[in-house]
Amino acid sequence: MPVELGYFTLKVKDVERAKLFYGALFGWTFEPNGHVNNTKFHVGLSRGGPVDVSFAYFRVDDLERVLDRLAGLGGAVKERASNPSGPNATCSDDQGTVFTLWQPAPAFE
Repeated sequence: MPVELGYFTLKVKDVERAKLFYGALFGWTFEPNGHVNNTKFHVGLSRGGPVDVSFAYFRVDDLERVLDRLAGLGGAVKERASNPSGPNATCSDDQGTVFTLWQPAPAFE
């Protein structure tokens, strides 16, 4: 069996503050230790950031709707792109951690 990514940790300055930001942005809910408990893929938050994980694309159904929420939460859009795989936006959270949002094109769903 090929090896697949099994867990992703997003490093942030303040885990409790990040729980509020990502909970509001993505609808994530958390265990006390920072583990996201309502996603299929295992995700967690840990201290040690901010970091640049712009290579990690968080899949969203409606990029524009999520970007509207991002601004209201104190995040920022750093760069936007449109590719055959779908539009994306490199963003930062309210603590400076950088990540990318991606809305898959129909062929990539």
